[in-house]
Amino acid sequence: MDQQHVLYAKRLTGGIFDFMEYKKKKPFFPKPFKLRLGSPMNETFYMTKNIVYMEKQILILSKEPESEDKILVEAKIENGQLVQVIKLADEYLEGLSNVLRDII
Repeated sequence: MDQQHVLYAKRLTGGIFDFMEYKKKKPFFPKPFKLRLGSPMNETFYMTKNIVYMEKQILILSKEPESEDKILVEAKIENGQLVQVIKLADEYLEGLSNVLRDII
């Protein structure tokens, strides 16, 4: 389910939109992928969905590709690369659960 994203009035001069502001409102990862997390013991997770909620890139992860168990994390992206995943703050979970009912 693709959602249309509205660009807010955060423009640079000349009516040009700031690309980084646009990326905050659009999922960064369009397709599922596999990633390894943890140190020193790495575990493999599968990113099944990427959504944007309150300008945060939220990754929906699972241990198996078709698993019903999901893990929600916030993705930190710098220079077009995933650099860190962090646990979501509790304040986002309640509002996000309403959004996820339609997606998962």
